[in-house]
Amino acid sequence: MKTYYALKAYPIVLNEGIAYHEKLIQHHQNPELEVLYELIYLSAMNLEKYDIAYAYIQDRKEVLPVNKRYLADLNLLEFKKITHQNYTEDIERLLQDTLPNDIKLSLLKDLLVNYLNQNEPNKAITLMAELKRLDYEQTYIPLYLKTLLQLNQYSEAKLIANQYRQDKRHEMSAFMTLLEVYVHEKDSHRLAILDGDFSEKIELESPEFRLKSYELFMNFYEEIKNKFLYDNYAKKLKNLQKELKKQKKNESVIEEKKDSGIKVTDHQVSIAPKVSAVKENIYHMDALIELFGYAHQIHDNKHYREYLRLFFMRVSEVVDATDFIVFTSKDDMLYHYKKERLYDKQLIPQSYYDTIIHNVLKDGQERFGTPKSFMDSKNILTGKPYDESVGYIYSFALYDLGAFMVYLKDEIQDPGTFFDLFKGISTIIYGSLKDEEKIGNIRTENTFLRHILDSNLMNLRIMTNHQSTYNIASQKLLNVDSHLPFELFLRNLGVHEIKAYEHSVQRLFEKAGLMDVVTYVYLDKQIKERLVSIATQDEIHVISIFDDITHIYDERMKLIEEATVDFETSLLNLNALHNNFEKYIKDKGSFLLISFNESILPIYGSDIALKFFKEFGQRSQKFFEDGTVYRYGTNQLFVYVPVNDIRSVTRLLKAYIKYLNDTESVVISYEQFEPKIAVIRYPVVTEEKLPSKIFRYLELSLDYLRRKASDEPYIFYEHSIYENEVFEQQVINYLNQAIETNQLSLAFEQIIDLDRNVIWQYESDLILENIAVDSKYLHAIAKKRNRLEALEHHHIKMVCEFLHTLEKETTKLIKITIPISKETFTSVDFNPYIFGLFHQYSIPFEFIRFKVKGDNIKINQHLNQISELANTGIGLDTTSVETALSYPFNALHLDFKSTDDKWNQYIQSMHQLFLNHHMAVIIRDVKSPEHKEVLHSLGIKYIQGDMYKPITADRLFIKIKGNSSNEN
Repeated sequence: MKTYYALKAYPIVLNEGIAYHEKLIQHHQNPELEVLYELIYLSAMNLEKYDIAYAYIQDRKEVLPVNKRYLADLNLLEFKKITHQNYTEDIERLLQDTLPNDIKLSLLKDLLVNYLNQNEPNKAITLMAELKRLDYEQTYIPLYLKTLLQLNQYSEAKLIANQYRQDKRHEMSAFMTLLEVYVHEKDSHRLAILDGDFSEKIELESPEFRLKSYELFMNFYEEIKNKFLYDNYAKKLKNLQKELKKQKKNESVIEEKKDSGIKVTDHQVSIAPKVSAVKENIYHMDALIELFGYAHQIHDNKHYREYLRLFFMRVSEVVDATDFIVFTSKDDMLYHYKKERLYDKQLIPQSYYDTIIHNVLKDGQERFGTPKSFMDSKNILTGKPYDESVGYIYSFALYDLGAFMVYLKDEIQDPGTFFDLFKGISTIIYGSLKDEEKIGNIRTENTFLRHILDSNLMNLRIMTNHQSTYNIASQKLLNVDSHLPFELFLRNLGVHEIKAYEHSVQRLFEKAGLMDVVTYVYLDKQIKERLVSIATQDEIHVISIFDDITHIYDERMKLIEEATVDFETSLLNLNALHNNFEKYIKDKGSFLLISFNESILPIYGSDIALKFFKEFGQRSQKFFEDGTVYRYGTNQLFVYVPVNDIRSVTRLLKAYIKYLNDTESVVISYEQFEPKIAVIRYPVVTEEKLPSKIFRYLELSLDYLRRKASDEPYIFYEHSIYENEVFEQQVINYLNQAIETNQLSLAFEQIIDLDRNVIWQYESDLILENIAVDSKYLHAIAKKRNRLEALEHHHIKMVCEFLHTLEKETTKLIKITIPISKETFTSVDFNPYIFGLFHQYSIPFEFIRFKVKGDNIKINQHLNQISELANTGIGLDTTSVETALSYPFNALHLDFKSTDDKWNQYIQSMHQLFLNHHMAVIIRDVKSPEHKEVLHSLGIKYIQGDMYKPITADRLFIKIKGNSSNEN
């Protein structure tokens, strides 16, 4: 059926499909029939058999899965479009379903078009939020603009259109919107600018677009009585209508020929373009372009009369005129230029009523001719009739701002000789008047704002990349000069605050429109600074307002210091605990440090976790009626109970845990509080009186309880816990000192090749010679104290130093395996550190292998890092079977478990599997020759264990050097 449909054999698809369907009517619920029904529907639509098409839309919908039934609804929409039925309600109903975003976007745009065609913009505007969310390419913008126009929201439409005026995709839609808005607002100036910017682009648009544009321009220019521009667009409209009429006629002829069966061939005829003769005044365009540029080169700090004088001096180089006259209607000011001099005077209205300027101002039409051709023969300069010194006059309206006149000495035969030139000059003068008006407003506004900024209303600083300016109020507040350099300002900040402050200021200089609020100590004052970045031309300014909050800060700190209640939980706080502690150590009681289920924090977030902890604290306070509950830390409680008998305290703890477990949480009903409790029975287990020491004992006990494998919810403090902590701290201190002073030593365990009975590899290990600490325990302490990465980096460096010295003394190298943790290996600094060390000590990559200890290495995240190491020749081993199966490692290290059959078969299968993938299997902790023989019989090639004693670095060096001497 698909093949027939692709060949457009629609009758065959229709007939055969219906026949096949009728045979399988009993399998009406078969989803596979959906494709057949769709082909029958499409064929029926092509054959215009709409009743069949409609029936199969329904059949297709019945067999489609529920989540795919929208496909049949889409067919129904298409059906209604072709049969000219109203389908607006169908789209509205379909949009309530769960649809793919692309289909939903298409339906939303169809619905929007329907609303606009039905003149229902209030419904259309409700779709915009969803369209903005789905339409990443912003294809909805033209429809959005039409909606705003229908709603008469001209300000919003103008704002959006200006945003997309430079966007190639939507510039013409933005143009049409701005055109309608400016016509509505009767903004002749912006309309003239719009006309100039888009006049050429309009001609590239569709006839319908051009027709609408011409009519809007014509209607507006007719309303303001601009005959020249009205005639221009009337001519364009007339030509377009002729073109459309001719096109329609050609289309009807072609249609008739098609109907008669006659094949029409389009023969293109090359027509030579018409070339118009160049008129003399065409060269005035170059002069106008130069004058436009010069007019904008005159600095805006010049007075306007000086601006006109300089401008007309340049105009006089282009055209020989006796007088240039500019009249501004706003202030009745007359500017008269003659022979490099400009005169200005203010007129009274009666003095120019019977002049050409009065009529130009009244109707806005340009005038030109000899003085005798005008009914108003009074010269505005002399107040008398024109004499023979004026041969020809051009006058132009400066829109609603005034008039411009030119006196020529001689009469000219063709008015068009200078018309375009003087018309262009009048446009330049109009633009200068508008600019002067804007600049005047800006100057007034700037003066007003400058007075505000210089006042004592705010403490202000304006800063650029090169200069800082402080107003008088900020100078007094900060005790600085008006232009104190930024570097000197930083010196008065706290040392710990300088870096953060510099970062904030630098961030604001990177982009305009950013804001920040910083608080810091400046000299002896607490300052709150609000900053905002503002762009001026190509430079960004950072504006700062300083507030002195020293008194607020002092008062707040005083209140905080004196407060005895935690404001978040309403429990007593640490301040209250310290106040009452002296009383507690005089009595016999018990101190409890309680933490709760902290695992909820990353799941539910800090806000919910705080509410959960608050509920936990309130319930604990309710339970310990005879005790006192304090908030000790963010998620910890401190409880004092006036009993210290072991049995009484134990019963109390068990009852407390049972009470919490039996009570369902209101905040998170399906989570348990899961408390962990450290207990000191005072003064039974300690007579320490310092609160800080007792707090430390409790914290260590709680930490010890968390690290224990058991599920015990509480622990009684024993002094051995503190002793272990002290010992671990001594070890880590010694370890830090050993790393700094190179007091660590290397030892090497031997990895044996059973087939050849030789040493295959050496595995390095670190030892502390002055402390009897096992290497595994040393690494565990380093990990607990966040020194594991530093320890393992030092280990790698010591191996490199050993190999470098060995090669230098013996010209030989040995292969060494270095064990490292997963955390060190997956650090982003690992590869650069390794490559830097190997380069520094000139170590060939193939003599080092890394044994990575740990599971759950994320494949996608670390594959590039592993590949980078492997490509250089560095070997990689692992202790994890899963990791070995996932990454291109060289060997798998497994611990020896037992000699039972299951384990033997397991390691034998592992060996065979990895052998096929060119990976070695190394069995560790082999302790006897019997175990060695069993492993050898299973095919295991490499072993390591206590039966092969470790060798120190010094002994290994002497051994290799001795062998080297014997060879020589």
